[in-house]
Amino acid sequence: MLPFFRLFALPSVVLACSLPLPAQDMPVRVEAAHLLERANFVSLPGSMPNHKEEVTFRAYGLDGTTKEGRFNAILADGGQRYEYVYGDFHSIEVFSSDRMLQNDYQPIPPEVFELERLIPLVVGQFDKSDTIHSITLATLFGRPAKCIQFETVNGRTRQSNEICVDVELGTVVRWNVGRELIEDSEFFQFGGIWLPARIRHYIDGKFRMELEQKFTAIDTPVDWAALTPQNPHVHQDCGQYRRPIAQSAPQPPSAGPGPWYNVRLHVIIHPDGHVYDATVLPAGRPDLEHEAVRIVSGWVFSPALCDGKPTYTNTDLVVHFPPQ
Repeated sequence: MLPFFRLFALPSVVLACSLPLPAQDMPVRVEAAHLLERANFVSLPGSMPNHKEEVTFRAYGLDGTTKEGRFNAILADGGQRYEYVYGDFHSIEVFSSDRMLQNDYQPIPPEVFELERLIPLVVGQFDKSDTIHSITLATLFGRPAKCIQFETVNGRTRQSNEICVDVELGTVVRWNVGRELIEDSEFFQFGGIWLPARIRHYIDGKFRMELEQKFTAIDTPVDWAALTPQNPHVHQDCGQYRRPIAQSAPQPPSAGPGPWYNVRLHVIIHPDGHVYDATVLPAGRPDLEHEAVRIVSGWVFSPALCDGKPTYTNTDLVVHFPPQ
């Protein structure tokens, strides 16, 4: 399954497929592909008008704690501005055509990366690792929907998934893929596409985040100077960029008894090629999540190059724990 997110990640290490894929009804697969293609068409913009995006969110910890945050973005001719507030974390980034201005750096909480993966929405497409089993009718959020049941095989992992789309709007309203469940509701139109006003996120059946988002058109010029943080750090844009390349990224030998367990981490790869500031969103296996942080902290990369010079890179990495 190939998802589309706001952020792009480094590809994780994936084993070659070794399990046979079951036969499938091709007319059902064709219908499923059409449903997901339509979802992409009605929810992904070709271009967007100048606008402001405002998000309020609440994160739920596994220990029962909750914490609220907000995200604001301005995208208009001449620049982009992103602001995050979550507890003590406060980040402002302002982009122009050739540089980025930023306030003092703070380690980014994993909940912020969770938020970035969810907004403005998650859609995707099927690939050859997916076998479509059936399409059933359902009622979700009081509206008729079609739900696609399918299986994804990657290496030795085999997982059952379901994606549901609104029959009338064509939008994805439920994304139940792997350990994640995302529910989108209260869709509104902006810039010729449909976007969810409410999103709820679950991991392994546990409620982890809920958010509300709205978009507002900007019809007047933006005063970028007034929106720039005081005494900002200046980062020049790259004329030529080369992403980091893994030189040593050993995977762990075993997760112990049980199924495969994948840990996704957000890290900073420094110009020396080493990994720093690794963060992970807890999902119920603190032993493996702590081990994943230890493992990636020893990985080594050829660093990213900005106009031929080593530079910092923010990216996602995945550690795969196979069963014993």
